[in-house]
This record gives sequence, structure tokens and C-alpha cells, in this order.
Amino acid sequence: MNDPRAVALETVSRWLDTARRRPLAPGECAALVDALGLVPGMLRTAVQTLSCQRDGAAVDALLALPQGVPGWVEALYGAFAGGVCRARVDGGTVVPMLAMDFRHGRTPAFDDALGRARQVFGDALETLEIDGRTHHRFALDARRGTLAGRAAAIAHDVQWLHGRLAKVKGTRTWINGWCFDGDTRLRAPIQIHLVRAWLGWAAKQVHTAVP
Repeated sequence: MNDPRAVALETVSRWLDTARRRPLAPGECAALVDALGLVPGMLRTAVQTLSCQRDGAAVDALLALPQGVPGWVEALYGAFAGGVCRARVDGGTVVPMLAMDFRHGRTPAFDDALGRARQVFGDALETLEIDGRTHHRFALDARRGTLAGRAAAIAHDVQWLHGRLAKVKGTRTWINGWCFDGDTRLRAPIQIHLVRAWLGWAAKQVHTAVP
């Protein structure tokens, strides 16, 4: 009977070798992640390999791996700094977007954050009723106009808002189709690096999109 660890090592080695020649497909990335569970000694090499692929399948795989692996945060940062977006079910990719939605609070600190969000986003700050509770949402996306100027103008404000709101229960941060909230392993101190990566990418998007 074959040793499961030996089979897993062979699987990991095969996919890592393949990744040196071409990007791994989503199913291949998933198989790599599954096999790594039995050969944790290959995690660092896998993270380094996936960091070079920089597409939606690689980001999905990275997010399924332990976050303590050296180079893990840097790999995700590189992906979002490169504008990687999640794939849609129809095979396309989502519109590049940074967004946050959060529950209405009753503290002075929340009032300060909500006031800042209203100043920055104006009428674009949405207010929604979900399950009887008030939520707010703001977004910055590439669907219309020139993203670079808009992103650069509010980059500091967005980071300030993330620092105040990301730790509030129920807050969700969306980056290019991936959702990060308090129930994920990607806590606020890590999320902010990815927010900065996206803002850095956005500040370079000088073409004008037509809705």
C-alpha cells in the first residue's frame, strides 16, 4: 500500500514542476493545496511558486494555505498590487474594486468614522437595511472614469477608515472579488497591507473607462 505522504509529495512536486512551465489551472491549484496538507515542509516553496503566478487561481490557493508561511502576505500583496481579480462563474473576471460594508454603530468613534466616510464619498456612500439593521457601504472601482486620480485623492482616507472600521464586528472588506471579514483568518492588520497594495495599483490606472 502506498504511503499517503509519499503520494502527496509526488503530487506537490509534480504541480510545482508544472507551475514552472505554465500557470496552474484552478483545479490544479486546489489539488496542490490538498496535497500540501500532508507535506507541510513544501509550503514555503509552494507559496513562492504561487506568488509568481499572480492570477485568481493562485490567490484562491494562497488564501487556503496557512498564513504563517514565510512570504505568504508578500505573495498576496504582489497579486493585488498587480491588479489580480477573482474569476466569475462564467469564466470572466470581476471588475477591480475596493469596497467596505459595515453595520451602523452607536459610539462616538463610529460617528467620527461615518462622518469621515460621508465627507469622502458623499452621495456614493450607500445606506442599506439588512435583517432589520442599518448598514453602510462605500466602494471605489474601475467601471467608469479614470481610477488613478480618484484613488490617489482618497487613499489616505480609505486607509484611515479601514483602520477604524475593519475591527468592528460585521465589517467586510472587498478586494477584487474576495471578501475579508472578522470571521476569516485575514485579520485587519493583514488586510491593510492588501488595501494599500490595491490603492497602489489603482493609482497607476490612468486610462479612462467608459460605463
